[in-house]
Amino acid sequence: MASSQSKSKHPVFNHEWEILSSLGEGNTTKVYLCRSLKDPKQKIALKLLREEFLQRDGDSIKSVEQEIQILQGLTHSGIVGIKGYGSDGFVKKPSGREIKNLVFIILEYIPGGLLFDLCQTCGGMGEDGGRFFLN
Repeated sequence: MASSQSKSKHPVFNHEWEILSSLGEGNTTKVYLCRSLKDPKQKIALKLLREEFLQRDGDSIKSVEQEIQILQGLTHSGIVGIKGYGSDGFVKKPSGREIKNLVFIILEYIPGGLLFDLCQTCGGMGEDGGRFFLN
């Protein structure tokens, strides 16, 4: 497994996930599409929290902890599931450079984009439209 990592043209997260592309970013996080090095058919969304956000104030860390607790408590086919989290993540870039102590959340990957983006593009969709996405 180590030889496949060193030859990867993509960064590798925690010796387990190849970072393929960016899915989006905001003020607090960057989200990446990753695939398993062991099973390339398995994909996840990797949410890496920005250090500037975490260092802003105590409420920043509390909001991340709340997000994790909420995601762990929700199970519904219309809600992305959490697969893991931590504060000891690291990325090894193809150059060999390592970035350590990353705060991360691993989420199931759902292709097709965000419901939030759809709402912003299309505007309000009413109760019937909401039921379509949540049933």
